[in-house]
Amino acid sequence: MVMTAAVLFGLNGSISRLLFDDGITPLTLIEFRMLIGGVCLMLVLIMGQRKGLKVQRRYWGWIVAFGISLAFATYTYFLSISRLPIAVALIIIFTAAAWMTLWEAIWHKRMPSKHVLVALGLTFGGVILLTGVWHENLNNLDLLGLFFAFLGLISYSAYLVLGHRIGQYLPSITSTGYGALVACLFWFIFQPPWAIPANTWTPYHLFLIALVGIFGMAIPFSLILGSLRRIDTMRVGIVSMLELPAAGIIAYFWLGQRLDAWQIAGCVLVLVGIAILQYEKSAKIQPIE
Repeated sequence: MVMTAAVLFGLNGSISRLLFDDGITPLTLIEFRMLIGGVCLMLVLIMGQRKGLKVQRRYWGWIVAFGISLAFATYTYFLSISRLPIAVALIIIFTAAAWMTLWEAIWHKRMPSKHVLVALGLTFGGVILLTGVWHENLNNLDLLGLFFAFLGLISYSAYLVLGHRIGQYLPSITSTGYGALVACLFWFIFQPPWAIPANTWTPYHLFLIALVGIFGMAIPFSLILGSLRRIDTMRVGIVSMLELPAAGIIAYFWLGQRLDAWQIAGCVLVLVGIAILQYEKSAKIQPIE
């Protein structure tokens, strides 16, 4: 489920790039991404799983917190790459898996298994090769960009932790659908519908935005929350790094962007790390009654 979601996120990156190059702003895309994704999932519940529409009052606090973490995790990523070299921003945000591994070790007072440590090392090394961060000039980095990148790291970690928590109470479609609508309403406060740029409303842009909402939000985020009901946040964070090689391969075939030898090696390292992680099964997540 995580691997499928990562590939879809990679596809979402290429579609989003086409929209950004055509003048669609990140805030506009995020608003519509959450709105379309949330509405699609609500329709699925209405047509086939109406019981999933009912949420007990005590769980709404978790849904709102999850929705806001979802809103910030997506937007801070775009803000950070707009002010920093994309390689630097990605390295900072994808250290989330390492920090969660450290937290697991401290919380449970035991070292992670060798499979987890090797997988983390290989996948993180693959991310470094894929981004080519050593080519970047790290002097005089934009301080506001660094702030957004670290905020993105915190938001992404919070999204995984809250997703894991809420997944113990609610089905993944329910929590993702309501969380997306919360995120949408949050950003519409900052850019209401009447303030959306006019170039957004062309049929071509609306078609691509619909693809982003369905294949870049509704399906992959539901898969991530579904996976968090079955495996822990640390493993989800590690396997999610597959998004980078998936995005690179899709961009190579679709957008004509080239991959050099180092980036191909990085793809291989990420895939090997994920394969090694499969040799150890995590403890089964038990839903809380």
